[in-house]
Amino acid sequence: MLKKRMLAVAVASTLAAPFAMADVNIYGAISTSVETVKATGATNAANDLQSVGRVSSNTSKLGFKGSDDLGNGMKALWQIEQEISMDDGGTRKGTFATRNSFVGLEGDFGRILLGHNDSVYKSIAKAGMVNTMVETIADICVPSAVYCRGDTRMQNSIHYYTKTYSGLQAGASYGFDEARTTVGGARTNKARWSLAASYTMDGLSAGLGYDVQQQKNAVVGNTNLDQSFMKLSLGYKFDDTKLSLGYEHEKNEQSTGDLKQSAWTVGAEQKFGKVAVGLVYATMGESKSGAKDGADQVTLGAIYDLSKRTQTYAYYSRITNEDAATRTFGGAGLSGVGAGSNPTGLGVGMKVSF
Repeated sequence: MLKKRMLAVAVASTLAAPFAMADVNIYGAISTSVETVKATGATNAANDLQSVGRVSSNTSKLGFKGSDDLGNGMKALWQIEQEISMDDGGTRKGTFATRNSFVGLEGDFGRILLGHNDSVYKSIAKAGMVNTMVETIADICVPSAVYCRGDTRMQNSIHYYTKTYSGLQAGASYGFDEARTTVGGARTNKARWSLAASYTMDGLSAGLGYDVQQQKNAVVGNTNLDQSFMKLSLGYKFDDTKLSLGYEHEKNEQSTGDLKQSAWTVGAEQKFGKVAVGLVYATMGESKSGAKDGADQVTLGAIYDLSKRTQTYAYYSRITNEDAATRTFGGAGLSGVGAGSNPTGLGVGMKVSF
């Protein structure tokens, strides 16, 4: 009996050893809300989406990350993160490593990451931006809506971040085009790259970014048609108040003439003890005269901290599309929005982070 017990202890110790030695953190968030959404007022009334109630998982996620000390101030980094479905048992989500997932190195030179990760245009250039209802349908900063249309998570990519010096940080991202398709006999390279910098000092934050997808609109006879974005963000925090202003410009090169579209956002957030209330407005102009593809979005949200890890929240968001525009919510989203319709969402929810 004693020998069997000793054997069992030895086996258990052997199996546990790799986990005991590894620097692994499990983290995530579960954020679920009850909401009602609709998109009515379409140019063609047949394309209206009537009001529907639903439970949304928003951006609930599960991740694993860790590091390995290599000595001399160097360490290896890794992360695997994915979205999880709390509302439908994984019908829409559940694939592994769908969110920021990478392996990399960090040292006095800064940080280098390889994998599937947010571009620096997305992660750095929006420094200081007020966005109270992030990762819900009321998120004001998503590519499908009015602002942050150049944000992306790059596949097959490499990213570099400098260390922060006197409040200043810079970065660069490059996403490889592994398909390299042929258009009219010419081999394309639709690689995407970003440059960004941010500055933070006391209550002031500022961000600047530039993003280009090469040859995105390549056509026979002209493959050098790119899509580019530029973004500038300013934010200021004093006491329990945050204010922000942002500008984004898109240039979409077309064989029939370039399309240029600018967007602005302004936001304010006020904390009252455990409660934070935010109001954000964004507006996007037409891409050319008479295009009628501009849109506005307004979001009002409130968050109540039940503890350091648990929050309840409520939000209202509305996008007003011009006759030819089809801008819509991110997150759980609202698909099939008809041109000229106005997506509207109202919800309450709860979030637990771990």
